[in-house]
Amino acid sequence: MSKKKKPTSRKAKQGHPGRTGAAGNIVSIDEFRVRSSGDEVAAGFMKWVRANTSLPELGEPLPVLQGFLENYLVAAKTQVATELHPFATRVALGKYFFDHPEEDFGFVLQVVMGYLLYLDDSDLWSGSDQLFDEVQEELMEAADEQADADFDERVFEVPALSRTQTRDALLALPLAAHLQAFFAWFGDKRDVTSTGRLTRKDIQAAAAALGVSAQGANTIPVRGPDAEDAPFQATSAQQVPLLDLFWEALVRIGILEVGSRRATMNRPLDALAGAAHEEMLMHLVRDVALSLYLQFIATAAAGFDDDQESEDDLFADLLSSILLEAGFDEGVPVEHLVVAMATLDEVDTDEVVLAQLFLELMVAEGLLERDTHFRIPAAMKKLVAFALAEPSGVEISYEDPEDEDLAYLGAED
Repeated sequence: MSKKKKPTSRKAKQGHPGRTGAAGNIVSIDEFRVRSSGDEVAAGFMKWVRANTSLPELGEPLPVLQGFLENYLVAAKTQVATELHPFATRVALGKYFFDHPEEDFGFVLQVVMGYLLYLDDSDLWSGSDQLFDEVQEELMEAADEQADADFDERVFEVPALSRTQTRDALLALPLAAHLQAFFAWFGDKRDVTSTGRLTRKDIQAAAAALGVSAQGANTIPVRGPDAEDAPFQATSAQQVPLLDLFWEALVRIGILEVGSRRATMNRPLDALAGAAHEEMLMHLVRDVALSLYLQFIATAAAGFDDDQESEDDLFADLLSSILLEAGFDEGVPVEHLVVAMATLDEVDTDEVVLAQLFLELMVAEGLLERDTHFRIPAAMKKLVAFALAEPSGVEISYEDPEDEDLAYLGAED
């Protein structure tokens, strides 16, 4: 019988396809031991683990499974280990962690979930479809509870920056240079389409101001192998991602006012000079940066059905958490994010591509730092605190209490 699987991002990670064939001829020490003991179920589980998951790279699954099953058989008052019941599963997990407080919760949960999936994939599951779903739901609920507990213990820290440090950081962003170039190109007004976007004739120059090579076109040609360095052809300004993001940001903060035929630009910088000009530019850069973060979050949630748990829900959760996680000191390991994306194997590919594109744009504009980890730059942390940490209920520590005011640009030197 075939059971409905829950989303793969909460399962054990799938192994690389190329690993499966080679793994079939390798016998681990754990597998040798369980084969020697005559425990065919455990031996089969270890073979399945090596072929389908990355658990052996994270720890030793067999001792964990054996310890859990010993507790489970006692809690369930049974000798049958090919079906699990929710309450006894929860009791067995609790007893295991009481006896092994040093064990990583996530690894143990992946082992137990892996065992459940192994029973199903190998047609060894002896319970009903409904029982299978109930046990999966119990394990996922346990994972959510632990994640919430870990999350509640974390503090989002916003460092204190002087006004000079804030100025230097903001004005050094590629975002600041692109913003000023766009202002210089735009002038006072531009024609817009019926959808309130720039017309095709302006796409090339507007995109160039943002450092993007693009052209307006009546139709989108098929891009051949020699078109890699050619300008991107767009039938609408909305098809040029960075241009569309900037446009929306400037509308959001009131710099652009879009009418039925034209867009006009409010130009607060023109009437200012010296320190006042610099301070206004700092505010504009920060306001646009905040708008871009908010658009990223909105895109993560757009188009998903909140009334139905699916891979889409998990994908939205992943996207909306990237910026918040990157704001903590440890950041988000780039490798972990790659694996997380890969585990969403049934998600719409277009959504994965969009997420990767947005990450690249954030890095290019200086809103995300990337080396081995993704991290939020120090000057941007208060924006992420406002946009994500505060709405998520995360404790925020402002080294300078004045930073709770979004308009505050740092203490005078």
